[in-house]
Amino acid sequence: MHGAAFSDLHLHRMIKEVSAISAQLDPGIGADWMLKRVQFMAYELRTHTPFEATPFELCEILNDYFFTQKGFKAIPKIHEAKDPLTCLLLQRVLSTRSGSPAVLSLIYSFLATQIGLRLEFVDLRPTCFLKFVVSGVSHYVDMSGEGRMLSSDDLLESLHSRFHLKAIPAEALLEPVSMERFLSEYLTSLKSEYVRRTNLESLLLIQNALMALQPSSLQLLAERALLYRRLGHFKQALADLKRYFSFHDKETAPVEVLSVFNELTELVERQKTTVQLID
Repeated sequence: MHGAAFSDLHLHRMIKEVSAISAQLDPGIGADWMLKRVQFMAYELRTHTPFEATPFELCEILNDYFFTQKGFKAIPKIHEAKDPLTCLLLQRVLSTRSGSPAVLSLIYSFLATQIGLRLEFVDLRPTCFLKFVVSGVSHYVDMSGEGRMLSSDDLLESLHSRFHLKAIPAEALLEPVSMERFLSEYLTSLKSEYVRRTNLESLLLIQNALMALQPSSLQLLAERALLYRRLGHFKQALADLKRYFSFHDKETAPVEVLSVFNELTELVERQKTTVQLID
């Protein structure tokens, strides 16, 4: 998906995956409810959209619907929110109509495709901007500014003033974020919040979702092994660590990872010895 705006099918898959992880982390409202809520918004929006409109007109129509009529509001500094999960879990964002720029950009982009406006997620942090190109010129949608449209120069000025970013490579403005990258960054944001809460079961769920997106990541594999160890799942932890060390030298492994591997290996050996003595 590099170099092209997401299609409605890709965005539907992304919303489906975010809905599923949100429902698992915060039971009570199912993933189907979230999907139907977004799809109904798309139906409503289409009834207000003329058949022929320029990308700029479509953006204005969407902004009016999303930010003015529905009252969605971006919370850029989610760590300052009373409950950051309210800004990250999709069912809560849909209920309160406020959330992180990343979650809002996902909903906004899906709605955009339903009226013929294709957008790219821009590779900038914080992820507040979406991009569309008209006649070879890039235009940016500011999710923290109620969908205000910016030129490349306006975007740079906004980043300098609002986020105090002093040096931004020009190519960063042109590189779209892949679906896997977007979902990985979303899951990483969730992970940070659950680390703060020391919620190990939820962390394991997020870790598994991250590993499904990045199956070759040794770092994620080691992190899951340590999670398994903390949860008391020794066999799973050792299995992950054996796989980890089949690709990673022990001499350069993190101290904690090597320590847990040695601990669990010794535990298994002691158990084998005990079984042999009993026999």
